[in-house]
Amino acid sequence: MRQLVEEAQKGCMAARTRLAAVLRPRLMTMARYYARKTWLDYEDLLQEAWVAVYEALPETKLNIGEPEEYLMRRARWAVLDYLKWSLRRQMEPLEDWTPERQVAGAEGEVVARATVERVAEGLSEMQQKVLRLLLAGESCTDAAETLGCTTANVSYHLGQVRRQMEGVLGEMEPALV
Repeated sequence: MRQLVEEAQKGCMAARTRLAAVLRPRLMTMARYYARKTWLDYEDLLQEAWVAVYEALPETKLNIGEPEEYLMRRARWAVLDYLKWSLRRQMEPLEDWTPERQVAGAEGEVVARATVERVAEGLSEMQQKVLRLLLAGESCTDAAETLGCTTANVSYHLGQVRRQMEGVLGEMEPALV
């Protein structure tokens, strides 16, 4: 196998073809497995695996471990990265718009604003700043940059805000029932 990978690295098309024939069954099995588990397209997963194999081929070290296993590991990583990417981009189906939903949404928005205002009253100044930035659509990283602190600090304050929110919602629950 080392000889085959070495020749393929040098650009020998016959060696690349033989390498593809050797790796094809394992790559197809891996792509089928993840396609069954995630309901994603088998061909897309297989394509990601092949791209990863051919991208990793030039950097494969022949004197460390088994080159075939290195190429398979890189293919698996690429497939898993693709799975994470595709799961992040999946969205909930859009619901039909109706005037009733608009009214319910407006009422819900008023209640949400009132709840946020009530929660903000019991927060420290830093927690209020964090809350305002996150409600404005900032990420934790952006909020940390704006406030001049670390993301861990923002996460800590966000946890305090959540606890305060849970307390306020707990108080409101009997009134909503």
